[in-house]
Amino acid sequence: MYQFTEDCLTGHEIIDKEHRQLFQTINEIAGILMDESKSAEEVLQSAKNLICTLKDYASNHFAHEEEYMKGICDPELQRQKKEHKVFTEKVDSVDLDTMDVSRGIRVLLDMMEYLSLWLYRHILSSDTLIGKIQVVHNNSVLLNFSDKYCTGVDFIDQEHRRLFEILSDLDELNRKEYLSDRYDAVVDVIEELKDYTVKHFQDEERYMESIQYEGLAVQQNLHQSFIDKIENINLDDMDENQQGYIDELIDFLANWLINHIMKMDQKIPVV
Repeated sequence: MYQFTEDCLTGHEIIDKEHRQLFQTINEIAGILMDESKSAEEVLQSAKNLICTLKDYASNHFAHEEEYMKGICDPELQRQKKEHKVFTEKVDSVDLDTMDVSRGIRVLLDMMEYLSLWLYRHILSSDTLIGKIQVVHNNSVLLNFSDKYCTGVDFIDQEHRRLFEILSDLDELNRKEYLSDRYDAVVDVIEELKDYTVKHFQDEERYMESIQYEGLAVQQNLHQSFIDKIENINLDDMDENQQGYIDELIDFLANWLINHIMKMDQKIPVV
């Protein structure tokens, strides 16, 4: 049973309502797969109905979300559009006309897996930042680790501190006007960020596993989502407007990290 919790709220009534509907849809899929009393034809019809529901969801919800983001000039709009396109293509790839019972069950299982990842990797990692991205680049105060980010787990706090330092290094690099081309230096810092982020997440997950923390699975999904986002940074786009590109990148990475620490990591028990 997938539950829509406070962690999933964006603060926008329509968007949150539609996200709740998506949670309901994935629970319906789970229910169908677990209901042994359903006939083959009922399963097939349910599969077709749910795919139609997801197609409508993709069309309407993403339009609402993108319109709202455009209206508030949210800097994450283009990134969101790319993720929405991937979701839409996934759902549209299902051919309802050729679907038989066997295919219907496979589609349900596939969609169950895909949506369970989407709920946490997209909604919790991207949608909860809608309208909340702070401008942190060129702001030494916001790019410094402070006591309000402490979890109480010493090694986690030290590793978070290092992540903030790497972001600060990236920001400082971007302020050096005498560097006409920052590309190679930026690549080095981003590679360091990637490597240290992977190390940190592995350390954090080992700790959560050692204390049998019930939130481990959600954390693992969120961590993988962030790693995916870093891996998908397209530095080829940077040459056209290096400073602006890096500023937006710093804002996104710092805001994700702050949001994750405050909403998720501070729930990790201290033992």
